[in-house]
Amino acid sequence: MKTRQNDVVTAYLHEVDQRLAGIPVLQRRELLADLAAHIAAEQAERNLSSEGEVIEVLERLGSPDVVAAAAHEEAGTRPEPPTASRRSVWPWVALAVGVLLVLVFCSSALFLSRDSGSSVEGPVIAPPPSVQPS
Repeated sequence: MKTRQNDVVTAYLHEVDQRLAGIPVLQRRELLADLAAHIAAEQAERNLSSEGEVIEVLERLGSPDVVAAAAHEEAGTRPEPPTASRRSVWPWVALAVGVLLVLVFCSSALFLSRDSGSSVEGPVIAPPPSVQPS
């Protein structure tokens, strides 16, 4: 159980750290160390035994966005916009899946529409009557 609590805290601190871009490194480290110490003190003081209790402590601190915004305000800096490496890839994945589905649908429709020659019979067209010379 303790490992899961530590994972939650580590993920929270990582999220805060990502949002602190633009704040000098020493201030970032100090803020993250203060947050980690505060969380550890709460855990020890209140003898927290579940992941849910740790999450409650983190929620009272504020979301990573709120904590980082306060830090940027105090430092007099602006949050940096997300870089290409941090942007979501989900729109591209959804587009690729959509294109793949369309291709599969079209190719299966083409395959099924082909005349296999033995199982499907079309209308029989009689040849034109031959004209006999008189």
